[in-house]
Amino acid sequence: MARTRRFDEQSLLDCAQEIFWVRGYDRTSIEEVSAASGVGNGSIYAAYGSKLGLFLAVFGRYCDGRVALVDNVIRSHEGSFEEAVANYLDEIVADCTSHADRRGCLMVNSLTELATRFPDVLAIGTRAVSRMDEIVGARVASAVAAGELELAPDEIEPLGAQIVLVSQGLIQLSRTGATPERLRSIAAAATTRAAVRAA
Repeated sequence: MARTRRFDEQSLLDCAQEIFWVRGYDRTSIEEVSAASGVGNGSIYAAYGSKLGLFLAVFGRYCDGRVALVDNVIRSHEGSFEEAVANYLDEIVADCTSHADRRGCLMVNSLTELATRFPDVLAIGTRAVSRMDEIVGARVASAVAAGELELAPDEIEPLGAQIVLVSQGLIQLSRTGATPERLRSIAAAATTRAAVRAA
């Protein structure tokens, strides 16, 4: 029978996420998370087993949140396909420049740092990106069905994936200190290219 957790799990994960995101996995310790969260080392180990177990809980939750962000932005926009892509990339730019330290995306950062070492990290991240591709791909498919785009069936999924890839590139570029204006100009160029086959 699982032990009842005597701490606010979401608060702990929020705290751990902030530390992992700023410092990276390797430079973060359970002791640091414990000190910042007020949750004892023993309780953290009892709940998650190891630093990796804690990180996977944080990472899975974060990736789910990123998928939800993409889904909400795509589904909430009722304009044309070109406007929907522009809105999506603009939201991504706003999101990735909202942190003064330009920390990028925990998902992309962690895949770069950990994917070759921890298969679970790669699996969670890959699944999240695939879900994003599906969401944006569905918007591409609806534009094709509405006559906004002229694409062969086998071109729909790659275009959705390309738009997601552009969004991830913008996030990575933001880490170099690129201005919001620079990021938006790149997003605008990508939007135009994505809609170049508009009927």
